[in-house]
Order: sequence, then C-alpha cells, then structure tokens
Amino acid sequence: MTFDRLVFWSGIWNIGLGLILVTPPAAQLLGVQIPNPFWPLIVAGFLWYSSATLIVSSRDVGRFASIIYWEALLRFFAVTALLAYGFTYVGVLPAALFAITDFAWGAICIVGVRRVTGRSHTSLLRNSGV
Repeated sequence: MTFDRLVFWSGIWNIGLGLILVTPPAAQLLGVQIPNPFWPLIVAGFLWYSSATLIVSSRDVGRFASIIYWEALLRFFAVTALLAYGFTYVGVLPAALFAITDFAWGAICIVGVRRVTGRSHTSLLRNSGV
C-alpha cells in the first residue's frame, strides 16, 4: 500500500473512532466508560476534523507533509493522555486499543512522511524547506 493510501485510511480510522464515541451501543460493547455525553462529542468532533485534514492531505502528501506530521504528533499526545488517564476514565480495554492504534498510526505517519518527502523533523515542524 502506498503512503498516501495509509494517510487516507488513517483519516477513515478517525471517523470510526468518533462514531464509536457517539454511538452508545458501540461504546458499551468496547467497554468505554462515558459518564457525561459532552466529552465524547468534543473528542469525536476533533477526530472528525482530524479525519478531514488527513483525507485531504492524502491527495498531495508533498504539499501537506507538515499537516500529516503534526497529525502524527497529535496521535502521540493522545497516547500520552490515554496512558495517563484512559485506564481510569475511559476503560482498560478501550484505552489500550486506542493507545496502541494511535501510536502505530503516529509512527507510520512520521516515518512515512519523512521517507516520502526526504524532509527533516525541523523542516516538517516548521513547514520550511518545501
């Protein structure tokens, strides 16, 4: 599979995660603990925005490389948040699943965007050297 397709499917993955959060039967099936419907809606909205940026970015990886890179960094932030709070506030199984998949997508995107574009971390962070 080409890197642009991986970026595309990463965006699709986020749509699915958002749907799980706003669909109580799906969330309950995975053991997601949702004490208040406000927070899953906020997270789902963020995931769907992230989905849109990844899907659009997949159409021209070279042009949108920095966006893909920053999205990968956001996934690492999500992993950190899940490890710190997810097991207590989200549930053990969903926190572990979400953390593992976010880490994998983040690593794939960072390694892939650097390999495809040949740009450094600094260049991608600052969107310079394009």
